[in-house]
Amino acid sequence: MLDFFRLTILCENRVTNRKLIAEQGLSIFVETPKGNLLFDTGQTDAFIHNAENLGIDLNSIKMVVLSHGHYDHTGGLPFLLKKRGETEVVCHPALVHKKYRVYPAGRLEIGVPWEKNALVKEGAHFHFYTHPHQILPDVWISGEIPRITPYEVIDEAYQQKVLESYIHDEIHDEQFLALNTIRGVVVILGCGHAGPINSLKHAMRITQNNHVYAVVGGMHLDSASEERINLIVENLEIINPDFIVPLHCTGFAAIHRMFTVFKDRVKLLNVGDVFELE
Repeated sequence: MLDFFRLTILCENRVTNRKLIAEQGLSIFVETPKGNLLFDTGQTDAFIHNAENLGIDLNSIKMVVLSHGHYDHTGGLPFLLKKRGETEVVCHPALVHKKYRVYPAGRLEIGVPWEKNALVKEGAHFHFYTHPHQILPDVWISGEIPRITPYEVIDEAYQQKVLESYIHDEIHDEQFLALNTIRGVVVILGCGHAGPINSLKHAMRITQNNHVYAVVGGMHLDSASEERINLIVENLEIINPDFIVPLHCTGFAAIHRMFTVFKDRVKLLNVGDVFELE
């Protein structure tokens, strides 16, 4: 089990440091004794700008892990390849599918803003996983997340294009990162489309660690109903994590509810902030 980890927020919706840049998206620099990695890349090169201002060397990473195939988590990858060249990239094979979201005004493409073959030429070495896989000692990629709870469902507005048809996108390409530590499992979510409860239960299964030290990242509750938020918070109480670090798309209402229940166990981080093993 890991006796140390440090997570530095390189891209996030909120910022207070005037030298750093915020944008709609997520990117986290993950340090462990077994090696460093980058979880998601935001939309643009903002995470590179922020890393440089924070004194973080992105050449130190062993790989990039992409949580799912939406632009605000994958858009920065071409900028990283231009900066450092050959890079190992871990993700689900469906991450590169054409993805859309339907709005009243029409269908908007929200998938990866690049072509896989073009990035391969730039030095990306893709490693596709659909099942749990230990990518570093005590560091796991989740594989596809089982959908168990009845209240964590994917909005019908999400679609993917298969041949010439638009079908509901269940976002099966979404994966999380799990760190198996001496204090419990740390679960790092991209958007949490599969649901934080589904994700935490899966993380405990694959690491065989029945205590959650922290859940960190987006939980996709920014437009969720009060009923759904309450159900998730009630089940978070049962799981009883030591810390909750809501980022990106978690939403004000959900964060407020979590803070009401968990008090100072909720850590609201901005770009440049750090969460590490206490």
